[in-house]
Amino acid sequence: MKYLFFPTNIGIRGYSKKRYVSIFIDENGKNRINTKTFKKKFCIDIPFIRGLIYFFFGIFAILNSFGEALKIQTENIDKEIKRMSIKTKKTLIYSFSILIALIFSLLLLGYVPSKLSFLILGQSKNFILRNFVIALTKVGIIYITMLILRFIPTMQELYKFNGAINQVNNNDKYAHKSLNFLNFFVFVFILSTFVITLIGVGISFWLNWIINLSIFLILVSLSYEFLWLISRDSRVEKTCIITSLLVSMHPNTTHEEIAKMLNSQLAMKDNYYGDKMENGKIALSTLLAEMQMKLTKAGKYDKSDVDWIIATVLGKNRAEAKLVRSFDEKTYREIMRATEQRAQGKPLSAIFGFVEFYGMRFNINRKVLAPRMETEILVEEIIKAIDNIKKCEILDIGTGSGAIAISIAKNSQAKVYAIDVSKQALDVAKENAKKNQAKVEFICSDLFENLKNRKKFDIIASNPPYIPSADIEGLDEEVKKYDP
Repeated sequence: MKYLFFPTNIGIRGYSKKRYVSIFIDENGKNRINTKTFKKKFCIDIPFIRGLIYFFFGIFAILNSFGEALKIQTENIDKEIKRMSIKTKKTLIYSFSILIALIFSLLLLGYVPSKLSFLILGQSKNFILRNFVIALTKVGIIYITMLILRFIPTMQELYKFNGAINQVNNNDKYAHKSLNFLNFFVFVFILSTFVITLIGVGISFWLNWIINLSIFLILVSLSYEFLWLISRDSRVEKTCIITSLLVSMHPNTTHEEIAKMLNSQLAMKDNYYGDKMENGKIALSTLLAEMQMKLTKAGKYDKSDVDWIIATVLGKNRAEAKLVRSFDEKTYREIMRATEQRAQGKPLSAIFGFVEFYGMRFNINRKVLAPRMETEILVEEIIKAIDNIKKCEILDIGTGSGAIAISIAKNSQAKVYAIDVSKQALDVAKENAKKNQAKVEFICSDLFENLKNRKKFDIIASNPPYIPSADIEGLDEEVKKYDP
């Protein structure tokens, strides 16, 4: 397998030969990412040995992932719990899980199968037949129990993340995969339960334990090789649905995105430049993975941001930018520099000094507010109203960058006036009007103060700052730090 994936109920951990990446969803719905590079390559591709390594490494990885997930989930709770070490919490969880497993084994897998075999076979001394009935009953109990677990919300999340792993491993088409770790684990668990019960070794406690453990390890090894063989044929592999159904569910968009993001990040090379360069250029997939990792780690990931950064640095529109498949080192550095700034909370308008609005480009600096996308609705409604007014005259109060006034002037026959109390803002607005070839009369005025007496307008528009000073500290960093 190229990559190894292990799910939890709030995310996925993945391994390549030289690194691991884990992505989890925290209690605020944001993606959290952890990554680590190994000094030695991680490899499990030795026939008959690889199954054992995969099985025990997988158990370790999942337990470790649950510990990592627990750390995220308990970051903001009571101080007393915070003081409890993560190691102690892990120990409690593992101990509780083992206790539940032991109780389950003793009550269900011990008493019920033996009782049922007695009811079916009576006093029959057929050792093999009795063990067969007991083994079959145990498998049935395990299967039914795991089917019931599918109705528990926490388990459903685990199975959906597992389903997303299957989807990524099948080129974005949902399918049951034989070498999916949870499927492998359940297959081994059911098979070993059946075989060990059927053989029914009865010598002494320690000899029984050693023999059964040996049988279990042999079955782990053989199970992997068997599942690996059937994975070679997609038609045959469909039979693994018998066990995969117990641990996989159709993922939703969130689960899919995390699995794809994780897959992209594992695809990144480990060396910063050399290994990423192909024919002197950096592949789009590598660039996207690095951008996603930086923005996700900062809790700022938005696909539109990634698209805008690449398009802006390239000087193309988003549709054209998507056709570019590789980048020279200079362009790569510019894109990553902008990505770093975005990860620090700097809005794109502040990074590039302009913003797209109503199909035009407006320069922005610290003296004016960046026009928001929803302000286009205001412009749209005004342009519609102008159709019913002859020789329409419009006033834009607090014009700032001039986005509203210029957009109206450019898309209508109206005469447009724009006022602002800030001369520095008006300088920016005049520059934008000239750049976009729009005719607007700009006036420095505190509201109507410097307008001609008795001047009347058909429409007065304004979209001023409307947030009380007392609320500023609670605003998003992008607004609080970068808007005037």
